[in-house]
This record gives sequence, C-alpha cells and structure tokens, in this order.
Amino acid sequence: MADSFQLKAIITAVDQLSGPLKGMQRELKGFQKEMAGLAIGAAAAGTAVLGALALPVNAAIGFESKMADIRKVVDGLDDKKAFAQMSDDILTLSTQLPMAAEGIAEIVAAGGQAGIARGDLMQFANDAVKMGVAFDTTAEESGQMMAQWRTAFKLTQEDVVVLADKINYLGNTGPANAKKISDIVTRIGPLGGVAGVASGEIAAMGATIAGMGG
Repeated sequence: MADSFQLKAIITAVDQLSGPLKGMQRELKGFQKEMAGLAIGAAAAGTAVLGALALPVNAAIGFESKMADIRKVVDGLDDKKAFAQMSDDILTLSTQLPMAAEGIAEIVAAGGQAGIARGDLMQFANDAVKMGVAFDTTAEESGQMMAQWRTAFKLTQEDVVVLADKINYLGNTGPANAKKISDIVTRIGPLGGVAGVASGEIAAMGATIAGMGG
C-alpha cells in the first residue's frame, strides 16, 4: 500500500508540474525564436552598414579614376597644386548640381579631350549638366554636343550657351523638341561652318528639318 501511495503521489506531482513545464518549454521556444530573429536582424543590419560604407568607398575610387583620366588630357595638371585644385573644384561643383563628382569629372575629361582650355572646363561641365536637364538628355551627351559645336562653329563657351538657349527656345515654341533640333545642329553644324552659315541660322534650319520629321 505504501508503494502504491508513493506511486500515486509521484504521478500527481508530475501531473501538477506538467502544466508549468509545458509553459516553460513554450516560453523557451519563443525566446529561442526571438534570439534567432535578433541574430538575423543583426546580420542584415551589419550587411546594410557594410553596403552603406562601401558606397562612398566605391564612389571615391570611381572619382579618382576619372581624375586620372583628366590628368591625361588636360594640360598643366602634372603640377600637384593644380591637380588638387581641379579635384576640389569638381567636388564643389557636385554640391551645386544634381550630379555626382564622378559624373562631372567624366564631363571635364571629355572637355579636355576636345581641347577645351583648363580655365573653361568648370563652366563647360556646369553648362553641360544644365543643358542636359533642359534638353531632356544626359549631361555627357550635352557635353559632347557642346564640344562639337565649339569646334564646328569656332565658338566660345558663352557663345555655345547662347546657341543652346536658341535651340531650347525653338524647341519650346515649335513642333520639334530641343533634343531633336540639337541632334540636327550637331550633324550639319560642320557643313554650316564650312559654308560660313551662322550657328543661329543652323539652329533655325535644324528646327525646320526636325519639325518635318527629319
């Protein structure tokens, strides 16, 4: 009887403990899941932080690469002070325009390749970015067009901006948009230059041709 009583007591005690034990097990599993979630979140956060840190590093590497390209095509940049000044000027311009320093440096390099003087390159890049917005094209394409116009019509940078303003006006008031007109001016510009036709007349001709679907 004593053994039977002890067995019943043990069974009763186990039954009484089973509820709390199951609750503890559930809480433990929930805690484990929370910890696993925290670990995953921490890992994801770490990855995000590393990615955020990598972005400026990659941008800096890209910018340095473009500056090396500029050094190759712009006279006078073998001088360390002149090179540092050019770099600072581009970085400053990137805070004033909707374009990263690497993109501006690429435009400056293209301008240098086209033979634009070092003193004109910052204005050239500034005008290229603004013209890209006005003409609904990229700043790189605008820079290329401006460089070609300078050569074809023998224009200064100020003259190029005047021509761009004429094209933009014709695009806003006529059937053809500024990009189409500028494309035609770029294509036939050298011919006009040879024939002695003024850039403004070429722009008007380009607007007419573009309006006819040319």
